[in-house]
Amino acid sequence: MPSFRDPITKIDIVDVISSYIELKRVGNNYVARCPFHPDDTPSFFVSPSKGIFKCFGCGVGGDAVKFVSLYENIDYWEALERLAKKYNLAIPTKARKKEKNHQLLRALEMVAEFYHQELRENSQALEYLKARGVNSKTINKFTIGFGGSTERLTRLLREEGLLELYEKSGNLVKVDENTYRDLFRNRLIIPVRDMDGNVIAFGGRSLDGSQPKYINSPESEVFKKRITLFGLYESKEYIKEEGEAIVVEGYFDLISLWQEGIKNCVAPLGTALTEEHAGMLSKLIKRVLLLYDGDKAGRRAVRSSVPNLLMHGLTVRVVYLPEGEDPDSLVRKEPRVLRELLQSAREVEVYLLERIREGDKEAFEDLLYFCGFIPDSLKRYELLRSISQITGLPITNLQDRVKGIEKKPKKEEFNLGYHELVFLAGLYRFGFEGVNLEELRLSPNALEIVEAIKNGEHHLIPDRVKNIKVNNLQRVFQDSLKALKMPSVEELEGFEQLRQKSKAQPRKLRSKH
Repeated sequence: MPSFRDPITKIDIVDVISSYIELKRVGNNYVARCPFHPDDTPSFFVSPSKGIFKCFGCGVGGDAVKFVSLYENIDYWEALERLAKKYNLAIPTKARKKEKNHQLLRALEMVAEFYHQELRENSQALEYLKARGVNSKTINKFTIGFGGSTERLTRLLREEGLLELYEKSGNLVKVDENTYRDLFRNRLIIPVRDMDGNVIAFGGRSLDGSQPKYINSPESEVFKKRITLFGLYESKEYIKEEGEAIVVEGYFDLISLWQEGIKNCVAPLGTALTEEHAGMLSKLIKRVLLLYDGDKAGRRAVRSSVPNLLMHGLTVRVVYLPEGEDPDSLVRKEPRVLRELLQSAREVEVYLLERIREGDKEAFEDLLYFCGFIPDSLKRYELLRSISQITGLPITNLQDRVKGIEKKPKKEEFNLGYHELVFLAGLYRFGFEGVNLEELRLSPNALEIVEAIKNGEHHLIPDRVKNIKVNNLQRVFQDSLKALKMPSVEELEGFEQLRQKSKAQPRKLRSKH
């Protein structure tokens, strides 16, 4: 396969550099005063046979493309394109994209190391980590850093010819000709790695109370939140060994568990657990344990995560933490208690069936909803039969309420009901004012689009949401809000009421296959 380096081998490095500075031949090489630092005696050497230059004064070196990128203050790829145009050389398209990504990954790794070094010079960040019980071994394992001097960071990237390319990652914003704003300035920084261990993004935690408390890198060519799980690179071998992945919500939830020796953990990056996440995990193991905060938001996260996991045939266990606790706080205060909770966790279906036996109507609604995402029709039937036996409701009535997924459409089709489609279009057009997401029953697909609208990630919003054609969108948006609103516990019908309704309805005859 053609490489992006093929055109470079055809470029005469002496011809390129001599068009910028005066070179003097000495034997088989050329020398000059270095253009990148004050140089009284020539310390800049060019080797035509090797196709490289090297300054023995300031240490800078590289090929012809690197020289142009440094001299012109442009990124490596732009320099390559200029030289290819000047010398009438073709650059393979696939190689171009691959190399651009490679250079961006190199820049991200370099920035991660820079932040890691900056941490050692910041007492506030080190004290914060100490207060959270994070030791030096863990700091090094996750290359935790601190966003210090933006000037030093930009100088480092400029010297490597990577400044403009890194700017395109969105982590660094150009304010004016010589000024940049680092997105992670004055934040504690946690690098995010892909499955191969490459740094692809950063998470930043504010230390001075500024909001938002946590931020993540914008999405880029190498970073997509929906297919990235924090900690998967570090934890994948432990996950395989345990046969189960523990899913937590935050960076420090995972880091604290890891430090306690619970290392088979992953965490989404500010999003609900997506279908892609579930697919990634299903290639490694067959069991997942959800370990979320004990608050209302944590319980909502469980409801949004379970369907995607069930669709991929995964067995799902759930730990509901005590109110006010999260994995990070509990493992630091009561590690033994947390381990006992993990060990005694039951499958979500078993847990919900028990709550239904106790008359819990919310558990009844949740389990019926989850049944619609179980691809195994026999398992789904057995669950519905158990619900029927507990509640006294006919199984035919329950089957009518379950949304089947045996022929699930492709992901890009975004299977949405009418009210979900109108609701999302209204959110996109009118915003979130007056909308309480906690009150709505939304599918995993709809929740992902809500996140995209909230984060302004318009490329993730389906065209039919953005371009919906309905009469009086504002009115039908309000109608859809009412239709999607979950009944309160008081409004939910009791099992006896449902039984009476069922008796009043004519029974459907079902043909046997």
